[in-house]
Amino acid sequence: MKKNVFVLSLFFFLNFSWAQVKTGALRYEVLDPNNGGKIFRNPKNSGPDKIEGSPYIQKVFAPANVINVEQKYFMRYNAYEDRFEFITPKNDTLIMDKIDDFGLITFNMTNKKFKLLDYLNLNEKMTKGYLIELYTKGDVGLYKKESVSFRPGKKAKTSLEVDMPAKYIKNDDSYFLKNKSGSIALFPESKKQLVKLFPEKKSEIESFVKQSDIHFDQEMDLKKVIDFIAAF
Repeated sequence: MKKNVFVLSLFFFLNFSWAQVKTGALRYEVLDPNNGGKIFRNPKNSGPDKIEGSPYIQKVFAPANVINVEQKYFMRYNAYEDRFEFITPKNDTLIMDKIDDFGLITFNMTNKKFKLLDYLNLNEKMTKGYLIELYTKGDVGLYKKESVSFRPGKKAKTSLEVDMPAKYIKNDDSYFLKNKSGSIALFPESKKQLVKLFPEKKSEIESFVKQSDIHFDQEMDLKKVIDFIAAF
């Protein structure tokens, strides 16, 4: 997979020489690397010529809005790198750095919203990355993480073995709960885990889960849980 994909460095704190700031709000007309900043080749895209699978859930670039940026761009999400790529007017493919100014990307055709958030990942470590906003009620929210893993290739050591090609593997989607305090962590996967989060609501939770026939592996039921928590 030999592509000339570049990294656009956007970290300029207060001095964004390539962006125009309008009165009253931080507002960028374009994401333009030609008026300032540095462009680097992305070494993470170098590797074997043949890799099975894809680092993208949606391979095709699609029109999207980036918060604080006036111009629309064709973008796609790299679920392996947890980064967004976009196409410039000069037809270059760039990678947008993770900064809060560009922390909301909305795809126009599907209204799919990616938010750049701080959250506890599957290993219970705080990380900053993109989550898909599925549903919110008051201060409570349901988010989904799409991710891809990479398995390196392996050469056969004997004639009885076969080569294993390098491969991108789509992981199961993970769901996250934003509580009223604003913290985001893995969504409870059972009634027991939900009670552990809100022990003072044990009897209410048990009644709700039973009466509503909640299945914690069903997205629609997770939205019902959000409504229930928001009513506390």
